Amino acid sequence: MPLTAELNQTVEALRELEIWSYQLAFYILQDERLAAEAGKQALLAIGREQAFHLHSPAERRDKVKKMIMRKALIVSASSGRRS
Repeated sequence: MPLTAELNQTVEALRELEIWSYQLAFYILQDERLAAEAGKQALLAIGREQAFHLHSPAERRDKVKKMIMRKALIVSASSGRRS
């Protein structure tokens, strides 16, 4: 598959999870700015995975959930807040 097609499929898969990832990050952090940052970092990290778009929707959601939890902890710690 051409790189551009893979990239487009990955972007589309991430867009489908964008709002949900922000909601999850907000639920954890209770701060809009930190939730937006954690969500952005998580989606960017997952977007680097070449085969992300090949996973089932359930697997994608699970990967995003785990990454959001990691990034929320990192963002919270770097902001000086405790979550």
